[in-house]
Amino acid sequence: MNKGIFKKYLEKHLPQKAEELMIKFESLLEVLWEENSKVNLISRKTPQEEYWIRHFLDSLLPIEILDFSNKKILDFGTGGGLPGIPLNLVFPDTELYLLDSTHKKINAVKNIIKMLDLSSCFTIVSRLEDLENNWFGSFDIIVCRSVKILPKYKSVLFKLIKDNGKIILYKSKLIDDIGQFKKRRIHDVSHPAIGERKIIIIEK
Repeated sequence: MNKGIFKKYLEKHLPQKAEELMIKFESLLEVLWEENSKVNLISRKTPQEEYWIRHFLDSLLPIEILDFSNKKILDFGTGGGLPGIPLNLVFPDTELYLLDSTHKKINAVKNIIKMLDLSSCFTIVSRLEDLENNWFGSFDIIVCRSVKILPKYKSVLFKLIKDNGKIILYKSKLIDDIGQFKKRRIHDVSHPAIGERKIIIIEK
């Protein structure tokens, strides 16, 4: 059922690529499930069938309001490669950097990248605030799905994006951490299978 809901979502928003993408996401499900059995990337209580909605569909919600084509993207706090890898599967011309401070998680993500042969995906093991300044001004988009944006992150995020860059936050009911950003737009992308969901677009 969840797989069917995900397929309908692809058919609605990416009709010409839906069949091809379903094959890619089936492969992602297989390798993510395998790696998660070795390293706790996401909750192991989550049944495999729920990955389609809770992780894959949820990761793609911003495509309704933003074109990621040909963008250089940083996935801050990627964990198991989410939402970055699903976005890269949909937009293979993106240059994607997956950032996490936990070596075990990044090593697992490297395995996923290798098994899926994702040539434009790269990994960074670091805390956000420890990134060297050669990364400043590098990214068109920073996505963040699972990290509360602490005040100490704000200045670093702004330094990392280009002058016309955007920070994309995935939020549900709790959006108290967005008050620190003046230029923000809130988009309601709630879905019956997911529930309340908001995408926050932040600009410099």
